[in-house]
Amino acid sequence: MNRNLVFLFASSLYLLSFISPVKAEDTLAKIQRTGVLNVAIREDAPPFGYLDARENLQGYCLDFFALLKSQLITDLERNTLSVKLLKSTASNRFGLVADNLIDLECGPNTIRPTPPENTNFSDSFFLTGTQFLVKQDNSLDPGGDLNGDILGVIANTTTAKVIAQRYPQATLKQYQGVTARIRGIQAVAQGKIDAMISDGILLRAEAQQQNLSSAEYPLVPDVPLTCDRYGMIIHSNDPQWQEFVNSVIDSPEAEALSNQWFGSSFSYNQKAQDAC
Repeated sequence: MNRNLVFLFASSLYLLSFISPVKAEDTLAKIQRTGVLNVAIREDAPPFGYLDARENLQGYCLDFFALLKSQLITDLERNTLSVKLLKSTASNRFGLVADNLIDLECGPNTIRPTPPENTNFSDSFFLTGTQFLVKQDNSLDPGGDLNGDILGVIANTTTAKVIAQRYPQATLKQYQGVTARIRGIQAVAQGKIDAMISDGILLRAEAQQQNLSSAEYPLVPDVPLTCDRYGMIIHSNDPQWQEFVNSVIDSPEAEALSNQWFGSSFSYNQKAQDAC
C-alpha cells in the first residue's frame, strides 16, 4: 500500500477515536422537525382499538392519540401536527417501536419487568387481570382442577402458559390470529368450549360486541387470577418522551377520557384494584 495512504488511514483512525458516537434524535425533536406523530393501534382489542359494524376504527387509543396531538401542539408551540396511523398486532407491536417506525403503540400491553430490546413502557393507564368468560349455567369453578373442562386460550401468550401449568388436567383449545378472542367467545356461546380465558376487560368488551350480556355470560372468578397493568409502548433511552407521555396519561383530560370509555366497567375495575 502507498505509504501516504497508510499514513492517511492511520491518521483517520486516530481522529475517529476521539469522535463520540452521534446520539440518535430524540422523539420530541423528531416530531418538532417533521411535524408528524407516528402511532399504531390494534383492530382486534376492544375497547382499546377495534372496527365497528361499519368497519370504522374506534377505541380509547384513537381518542388518546387526539389528546396526545393536542398536548404536543401546545408544548412544541406548533400550529399544526399530522398523525400517521399504522395498524399493530400482538406480534408486531414491539417491533414497530424498536424499528423506529412509530413513536408510540397504544393497546392492551401488559407492563413487563424487562421490556423487549429497544422498547420501554409508559406509566400504567389501565388495570385488568386473567378471567374466564362462561355461560351462566356453567358450573365451572376456577378454584378446582377443571378436570375434563375445555378451556379456550390465545396461542403463544403468557396466559396460555399460565393456564396450562395451573390446570394440567383440563383440555386447552388454542386460538390463533387477530380473530382468536372473537372465535373463542363464539365457541363459548355455541357450547363448544366451557370457557374462554383472557384479560377480563378484553373478554367483556368483545362479548358486548357480540351482543352477549354480562348476566348470561359472566366473568369468573370475581377477583382476577392475575394483575396486569397496561402501558403504552415507547422507545427506550428517551426519558423526555417517556416523561411527556406519562404527563398526558396522568392529566385530568386523560382521566376524563378513561371515565368515558371505562366508566361502565367501574365495578370490575374496582375489584381488580382491590385485589392488586
